[in-house]
Amino acid sequence: MSFLHDILYRFREYILLIFTVLISFVLIFSNDNPQVNAFRGKMLDAFSFVQEPLLELERLGNLQEENLLLHQRIVELSIQVQQQKEAVLENQRLRKLLRFQNESKLDVKPAKIVNRGSSSLVNSVTINLGSDDGIKENQAVVVSEGVVGKVISVGESSAIVQLLTDVNFRLSVKTRRTRANGIVVWQYENLCTMDNVPKTLDVQVGDTVITSGYSDIFPEGLRVGRVTQASNDVPGYHKRIRVETFVNFNELEEVFVIVQRPRIEQAS
Repeated sequence: MSFLHDILYRFREYILLIFTVLISFVLIFSNDNPQVNAFRGKMLDAFSFVQEPLLELERLGNLQEENLLLHQRIVELSIQVQQQKEAVLENQRLRKLLRFQNESKLDVKPAKIVNRGSSSLVNSVTINLGSDDGIKENQAVVVSEGVVGKVISVGESSAIVQLLTDVNFRLSVKTRRTRANGIVVWQYENLCTMDNVPKTLDVQVGDTVITSGYSDIFPEGLRVGRVTQASNDVPGYHKRIRVETFVNFNELEEVFVIVQRPRIEQAS
């Protein structure tokens, strides 16, 4: 009670003013005198004049709130569309990988790339398989398009893969059509050179380049790339050959690790 009494006492002038104004309005709007009616009309006009912009401001506030909600909904729908597109692309990639796994005679394990460029010295990626999954150093890594690289370091649940696009990577290859042997060395982007091919051998633009099988890591016949240039117009005894890799290394997301070479090769 003391608190209420303090409030009433502190604001007694305002309370008295409000009470007086209310009494005045009651008396005005209950009186039928012509002059009072005229005053009442003017008062209503004044209230309407003040109330109209207030209502307009309220409508504008509601519109802003609706616009904010619509914008939020648009963003949510845009995210959903992007997620659906990503799901479709992932489904297509996984179907392609599954088809390769089913059709290939290789003993492979699928892996997902979880990091890129984990080493400043080697152009590499990190995959989500390790020694617990049977992964070992010097196992070949491939996709359906062709050779990706080889495992160079293994942890319990992850491994580092040196890519074909590393400057220190060397791959023994041959052309499928004429069996001309050479060594693939990366140059830039998805382009490599095929070195040590004598000028006397038949290599032409469009020839498919595959692994030679002379390596202890890569089985014979894995796709590597396509010849884009083959020329004898260079000094020395070897051709100038450029090869474009079949694998687009910028788009890699899933790969296969060859955990065991084919039995025929092992027997030989």
